[in-house]
Amino acid sequence: MLNTDIQVRKWKAQKSGDRISCGQSLYLRGWDDCTKIFEFRTKSGWVTLGSYPSLSFAEARAMIPVCKRLLKDNVATVKTLKAMVTRVNTAHDLGILAARNVNDASVSQMLTFDRAYRDWYQRQLKSGIWTHRASMSRPLTFYETYAEKHIGSLRLDEIRRSTIKAFMQPLFMSHPALASKLLGYINKVFEEAMDNELIDANPTPLKFAKPNREPSHAPSLHFEQLPELWSWIELQEFSDTIKSAMRLTIVTAHRAAVISNMKKTHYDLESGVWAIPRKPKGSTEVGLMKSRRAFDAKLPIGLRHELERLIAGSQGCDYVFSLDGKRPINAESLRRNFKRFGPITTHGFRNTFKTWCLHNEVDDFLADRYCDHALKGLDKNYRRDDLFEQRAELAKRYFDFIRGAS
Repeated sequence: MLNTDIQVRKWKAQKSGDRISCGQSLYLRGWDDCTKIFEFRTKSGWVTLGSYPSLSFAEARAMIPVCKRLLKDNVATVKTLKAMVTRVNTAHDLGILAARNVNDASVSQMLTFDRAYRDWYQRQLKSGIWTHRASMSRPLTFYETYAEKHIGSLRLDEIRRSTIKAFMQPLFMSHPALASKLLGYINKVFEEAMDNELIDANPTPLKFAKPNREPSHAPSLHFEQLPELWSWIELQEFSDTIKSAMRLTIVTAHRAAVISNMKKTHYDLESGVWAIPRKPKGSTEVGLMKSRRAFDAKLPIGLRHELERLIAGSQGCDYVFSLDGKRPINAESLRRNFKRFGPITTHGFRNTFKTWCLHNEVDDFLADRYCDHALKGLDKNYRRDDLFEQRAELAKRYFDFIRGAS
């Protein structure tokens, strides 16, 4: 049993979730990452009082007799007591709050986390904050898969840091990137609840133990292998449509969805300019610019000839790349075909292009403009020229290199 603050401070859990008595129905509970909470043991279960050292040992002890009195006098139930202790940090404040006649009826009107999360998610969809299908589905998929069963049915004021920590810590150890995104979503829901004065504090934990892993990047091809890849594509039994789409992907370094959904109305046969519209706010249409900026690019002559043959041979279809004359090709088909050559991704061609630029004295700003990468710092405010003509010349240089003509 722990009797002093020094003992509480020095105590470490032997395994995550261990408890130790502090006397008078007060317990200290600890985790592997050294976080600790005080809990009050009742006949009907545990009531979390607060995190140590935010809640001191002395104050936690002082809260115990107040909690017992509230339960004994039927001023509060265990359910309402759990709600009340989330709003206070001292025994004195707990007594004052209880005197306001908090009852089950008022507490039951509090939103569940599931309702709050889904409301927040729908507002984000309407705001157009996410522009890609995967980005739109990810917050709900992550929540339903990893969090809903743990906190979905709980009221917002019932959820404590320890509750979230219990299911999020294992996730951080197994899938740290996924866990970080989910925690961010959860945190935003609680922040919104605080703004709406539904809760007084955000219980989202900030510190988690994470595995020491090297950062992973999308596999990419070294630029010196591009001529080999170009020749390999020609020898494959892919359709001319697929081959042209693959070659356009390599040269432009655009995302697979943008390539596969290229529309004839976006391409000018006379000038060879491909004008990709910006993605309107809230739009779910695929094939538009993720950056929400329109992007015009003049394609090299060799690519233009291929595209013009495809367009001329597929009258009545809206898309440049189509196998059935109705729908665009599947972006995933492009990704799978490139993987037959080696462990590369379509997104990795951006890195391939930029590495080639570094070895060929291409200005960084021009390389960023070619890929339509977002600019940082002062560049974002002052370097606004899209370098259209310079990008057209760079595309020709890159195209010649890839074909082995330079």
